[in-house]
Amino acid sequence: MGIPLRVLIVEDSEDDALLLVRDLRRGGYDVTFERVETAETMAAALDDREWSIVLADYTMPHFSGIKALRLLREKDLDLPFIFVSGTIGEDTAVLAMKEGANDYVLKGNIKRLLPAVERELREVEARRERRRAEESAKESEEKFRLIFENANDGILLADMENMKFHMGNRKICEMLGYSEEEILRLRVLDIHPGKDLPYVLAEFQKGATGRINMATDIPMKRKDGSVFISDVAMSSITFHGKQFQMGIFRDLTRERILQKQLQTAQRMEAVGTLAGGIAHDFNNALTGIVGFGELLRNRVAGDGQALHDLDEIQRCAERAATLTRQLLTFARRQVMEPVNLNLSALVADLMKLIGKVVGEQIEVNTSLEKNVPTIHADRGQIEQVVMNLCLNARDAMPEGGWLVVETGDVYLEEEYVRQNPYMRTGRYVLLTVSDTGIGMDEKTRERVFEPFFTTKGPDKGTGLGLAMVYGIVKQHGGFIHLYSEPGKGTALKVYFPAIEAQPDAVPAIRREEIVRGGTETILLAEDEESIRTLAERILTGFGYTVLVARNGEEAIKIFRQHKEIDLAVLDVVMPRKSGREAFEEMHKQNPLLKVIFMSGYSANAIHDSFVLIPGMPFLSKPFGPTLLARKIREVLDTQ
Repeated sequence: MGIPLRVLIVEDSEDDALLLVRDLRRGGYDVTFERVETAETMAAALDDREWSIVLADYTMPHFSGIKALRLLREKDLDLPFIFVSGTIGEDTAVLAMKEGANDYVLKGNIKRLLPAVERELREVEARRERRRAEESAKESEEKFRLIFENANDGILLADMENMKFHMGNRKICEMLGYSEEEILRLRVLDIHPGKDLPYVLAEFQKGATGRINMATDIPMKRKDGSVFISDVAMSSITFHGKQFQMGIFRDLTRERILQKQLQTAQRMEAVGTLAGGIAHDFNNALTGIVGFGELLRNRVAGDGQALHDLDEIQRCAERAATLTRQLLTFARRQVMEPVNLNLSALVADLMKLIGKVVGEQIEVNTSLEKNVPTIHADRGQIEQVVMNLCLNARDAMPEGGWLVVETGDVYLEEEYVRQNPYMRTGRYVLLTVSDTGIGMDEKTRERVFEPFFTTKGPDKGTGLGLAMVYGIVKQHGGFIHLYSEPGKGTALKVYFPAIEAQPDAVPAIRREEIVRGGTETILLAEDEESIRTLAERILTGFGYTVLVARNGEEAIKIFRQHKEIDLAVLDVVMPRKSGREAFEEMHKQNPLLKVIFMSGYSANAIHDSFVLIPGMPFLSKPFGPTLLARKIREVLDTQ
């Protein structure tokens, strides 16, 4: 079997065509051929199949070799074309070559045919190989440019000799703030701060070795002069036959912000856990101080000095109780009593008081959107947020200024959340409190939500105001943003998740009444002995029958033994079973059982445990005899 060869023969003589085929077959080719002698038949043959070579006579009655050559070129087919003629002379042959023929062979010297065919077949294959290589290179370059332009990382190609940039993609232009034309006029040294150039040049040289070099924490200088940190992967590549250094840049600004936020959150969580633990024990102690102090007052009614001393003890205890409430709020361990409320209405009510508190030297303005969505929140805690933000704004304007309080309805889109990854998409009610005060520098902004951190004097604050705000906002599933610069004031934006519901009615304020006792049976469950003893003495003194339990399991056991129990007073968190768990078991047996939850702190890390069962009464520690007795009577008298 010879070498396959498909030959189109343009020849008016069938015998001459067969002679050509015979010589080719002798040369080792397995020939498939077709003879044509007109333009029409030649065009049809070229369209009908693929050919290896065209052999053409120069002169024919109805056609010519030159016309055949032109027809082949018109069809843009890369086929070797050889004239085989007995009449062609040297001058004619030169003209034929100028027309595009690859060679010519005289019929009288037919031995040249095989070498000419072999040579032209080799050359056409070489041309085709070069074309395939060029097309492959072009395709590779197009793929490279597609990846280059659409990469999420910045990419630069720098000349190895002069360090001038040859290419820069869209992302690197965004990162550095230059247009593509401007990038190409820069060198490596132009995009890094001067003090860091020795380090940058050393890393650049490492990349020139051909190995991929990973350089971390490379300072980058934007067009506006600002600096950011980037990781860079560098390697040398050949592009258009020339060596370049390719750098792939990843802006670490977002990662560093997230890392910093995570570290801050972890630090705040650790401090919050510590603060919550301290507040828990302190609140239990304060309950004993407040309660036994009030009992003692009734026994020294005629001793003026003793009463004065007891008043001082009570004032100190109340101040300590305020501090512990702030600590618990920051630690997100404060039990919530959430309701559906309209933030604008709440702020409008508070502004009457805030206007008096901030002083005449400060002009207070509000912009409250009336139809904001409802939020599900603890009314008292939200009031504390608004009040604390306004009081902090007041303290930042000792010489006077403007305080602006605004509410609004916002929807956080995915793009905004990508830039602020600790937030979530959705609809929020926005509270903004801004002032024209002294502002804060970066170090102050970083610590402003930490408990006990304050820039005020020792007699002007505890450093728990903004820490408490932070805790309340987080406990409500919201977010808080701080914007401040020295001399340019401060703005705090607080986002509360919106819900699809109508606001609840605001409860009417009840007048103080004389505390009454009763004869009902009360189950008291409290793990702290001093509080248990205090509450038992108070309730017994008001005429109630009191059954005492030290934990949740013991409370359930007593409840099963005494069907006459009218009310359960349960600490929220106790050993073995929490107050909520104990009540749920008791409620299954007696759905009409009334309950009061009390708490000074809840150590469970799952904050949902600190949300009361909706509608259940709650008594916050520390409390005194009067408050406890009034709450007991209030719950027992409800239908």
